[in-house]
Amino acid sequence: MQDKISELRAQQQLEHYRKSMAAGFFETIIEQSEQVLEENETEPPADVALYVLGEVYARPDYANRDYALSQYYFEKLIENFPDSQLASEAKTYISLFETIAAKEKEVTAAEQKSSQAEQKSSQKEKPPEKKEKPAPVTESRQIVANKNFAQAVQKNQQILKESGKKKPADQALYNLGLIYAHADNPAKDYKKSQGYFETLTKEFPDSDLTEEARIWLGLFETIEKIQQIDIEIEQQKKQLTR
Repeated sequence: MQDKISELRAQQQLEHYRKSMAAGFFETIIEQSEQVLEENETEPPADVALYVLGEVYARPDYANRDYALSQYYFEKLIENFPDSQLASEAKTYISLFETIAAKEKEVTAAEQKSSQAEQKSSQKEKPPEKKEKPAPVTESRQIVANKNFAQAVQKNQQILKESGKKKPADQALYNLGLIYAHADNPAKDYKKSQGYFETLTKEFPDSDLTEEARIWLGLFETIEKIQQIDIEIEQQKKQLTR
């Protein structure tokens, strides 16, 4: 009973924070969460505070967005609360951050190679007209029991089928988005995950889960931008070697 009460309290706290995030009170949320951590980092509600700080710094509409800082808070959550239901989602966020970092590294390497190829080409012959270079990018909670992802997918799809466009379909859409983005899912598929989160934001704009779905979509958008930059750099390299 005590666990149920704690879980309900944590969920209520998350909903309160997300309403504040939707209203744009990012600095207030950060200040409140940091005050919680100053009192105690290893006891509830520090788990919620760490998770919320991770979410705030990952938001695409926050001017001071910082994926590195977001990852720090999620890692702290996993370290201090390994059994928390929020730790699983924190792990998946971190997996996406690592994907973004890896792709940014690939883009940097590709830019360096492109620059070197351009310099060699300019020494040999008159260089072709340069195209503008793209600007680099600067920037239910327990959904899976025993990591049985296939069963979790089936269960949430059944909820969707029965609910249609009424609640708890929003929870099922969120769960499916998270399942397909989950770091431990062997059938991980960011495109499917993105699709479920997009459906959630369109069909349930007033859901408590919509704000978090938008954060996930922002991360996917960052990955796509990095991939596009990488493709454009490769195209420039091919033009230089002709």
